[in-house]
Amino acid sequence: MPEVDPLILSFSHLAKLPRANDALQSLKKIASLVKPIMRNRRWKVKTLAEFYPNQQNLLGLNEGRGYKICLRLRYPGDQNQFLPFEQVLDTMLHELAHNVHGPHDAKFHALWDQLRDEHESLAMKGYTGEGFLSDGKRLGGRSVPMQEARRMARAAAEQRRVLSSGSGRRLGGRAVGPGEDIRRVIADAAERRTKTLKGCASETLKEDEVREIAATATNNGFRTQAEEDAANDAAIAQALWELVQEDEKSKYGASYVPPSADNPTGNGGGTILSDGNTGAPTQQLTGQSRPPAIPSYFAPKPTSWACEVCTLENPLNYLCCDACGTERPEKVTRSLVERASKRQRVTIDLT
Repeated sequence: MPEVDPLILSFSHLAKLPRANDALQSLKKIASLVKPIMRNRRWKVKTLAEFYPNQQNLLGLNEGRGYKICLRLRYPGDQNQFLPFEQVLDTMLHELAHNVHGPHDAKFHALWDQLRDEHESLAMKGYTGEGFLSDGKRLGGRSVPMQEARRMARAAAEQRRVLSSGSGRRLGGRAVGPGEDIRRVIADAAERRTKTLKGCASETLKEDEVREIAATATNNGFRTQAEEDAANDAAIAQALWELVQEDEKSKYGASYVPPSADNPTGNGGGTILSDGNTGAPTQQLTGQSRPPAIPSYFAPKPTSWACEVCTLENPLNYLCCDACGTERPEKVTRSLVERASKRQRVTIDLT
């Protein structure tokens, strides 16, 4: 049963390069993995294309906020060798964040972090792309009722939880394997993030240059119309997405705001403010309206700090970055001390 409203309409791969079919399958796999994230925000991509630009550090670009997204799949100087899949997928999430925010500012990083967290959460629940409950085969047949889709998703998530329990700390959707150096894994994750950031076209190119490179990629590419999405796949992916959102709600409590078309970040990425007591919703940093000015020692405090090296948003009580190990900025620590001191003085004055 096909879905009426597909999210990625076509693919374009460089058919004259070696392993052309592998390139097309990589694009389809990436599209499959990000669709649950896109569907909730009502994002669409007209063309997901492979490109092989002369700029060796260029990994991805987004033309027209989703009109066309181009991804580098192969190493510069070696067209036979493909980049690590996780690197390409991270680039895709990065470029999707440009559907909303152009510059690499705090709002962009908050949304990018949210997309990465959502992908990791889906992966930890067992989602490996469309057809993940049927060994890669389409579920097909009769339409699966939403209640049955939810049952199947919960069963898959529980199976994944049992299989991964006790396997170590997760990073990037996978557990750290036996014998792996945790510091090396963290360093690799931070390096991948930095490469993705520096490899984005918006970081180095002007808008007309982006359009030219994107046009060259699709002019030299072979266009493949995307297959209609199977409604059963979409239903089960949506059910799994609901499980991820349940986890997020348990994390944020009553203040949880799910991502949507109008608010793509929700309150993920460390952008919410918490009152620290009731869990009631408070003003978001990115909100349009602002509450009346109040003394800083009464104002709700941010719940996270951004690493100055890899830009990861970390919980406020972390003394070092969870990705690259960089120490919490001194200004953040100083602010916490000053805040505590002011609160103490106010308490004394009121008694």
